[in-house]
Amino acid sequence: MAARILLADDNDPFREATAQLLERVGYSVATVGDGRQALQAVAEFRPDLVLLDVIMPGMSGIDVLKQVREQDPLIGIVMMTAFGSEDVAVDALTAGADDYLTKPLDYEEAFIKLEKVLERSQLRRERQRLQQELEAAHRELQAKYEELEASYGRIRELEEKTRELFERYLPSQVAQYLIDDPSRANLGGERREVTILFADLRGFTALAEKMSPERLIEVVNGYLSLATGSILAEGGVLDKFMGDAVMALYNSPLAQPDHALRAVKTAFALRESVKQRSMEPALRVGFGINTGEAVVGNVGSEALMNYTAMGDAVNVAFRLQEQAKAQQILLSRATYEQVKDSVEARPLGLMRIKRRTEEAEVFEALALKTGKPER
Repeated sequence: MAARILLADDNDPFREATAQLLERVGYSVATVGDGRQALQAVAEFRPDLVLLDVIMPGMSGIDVLKQVREQDPLIGIVMMTAFGSEDVAVDALTAGADDYLTKPLDYEEAFIKLEKVLERSQLRRERQRLQQELEAAHRELQAKYEELEASYGRIRELEEKTRELFERYLPSQVAQYLIDDPSRANLGGERREVTILFADLRGFTALAEKMSPERLIEVVNGYLSLATGSILAEGGVLDKFMGDAVMALYNSPLAQPDHALRAVKTAFALRESVKQRSMEPALRVGFGINTGEAVVGNVGSEALMNYTAMGDAVNVAFRLQEQAKAQQILLSRATYEQVKDSVEARPLGLMRIKRRTEEAEVFEALALKTGKPER
């Protein structure tokens, strides 16, 4: 597409001859005879370059130059001055002209200068276009970033609410374990060594007969709150409530090298908490703790599931709790072997376990070796 040149000069013969030469070399040319017409033509013709005489009637070329530059700082402008008017040429360059030509024109030199000015003007426009595209891209990226930040904020808020919900049932590290990889909440399980703790109120049936249902719920909830706090404090997983009993797991899903000791510490802490709480009526708890292999994972359906452990190791812990007297903490041989350096215990010999053909060797935990005896 031919470059458009606006030629403004009040000398009619010069203007017509110059326009013909410009058109002959391939430019599209419009001509005007004074400064005001030049301003109007710039708006209507939208030239790529203005070839502007300095001395014109009505409005000088310098004044036209200044106004055109305000409207379009990228357009190419070449001033024409009479021979010997170098000072005027300097004023034109200072006002924003790209170059100047001296009359009478050396057309070969003039066409070279015009082409260079057109190239510079085109480069300025290309830079402006690229700058505008860059700014538009930056705005778009900024908008996307703000949108993502808002989305991340909502995700973080949802994650925090999810964690708070999980932490009503699980230790914080277990809640994060599931949040980090939701596939861990799928149905199924894995075989691993765990320690299982059962704690159950003694004489609960007799207590229930003497209380109103409202008072009974109040007492049970107070006890279960103490049990929950003791379990979570040692990093245990609260498996389930079973009426007035609780079941807790250790060493799952997160590895806990001292899982057996954690379970025993939980029992001591819960027993002491119940004693110090001075509940009315006074409560007594029996404990059963066993360590062994079990299948641990999510059991139930896709709609409703429970994180639990299954296997003979669980049954043994439950049966030990059934055998425990009030305030007694019974340990299996497997648990005792893992805690004997930290816990004072006395052997109780072999004990018949319901629904098992083999008798179990049982120990009673008496105290932590680093503290006062727990009786």
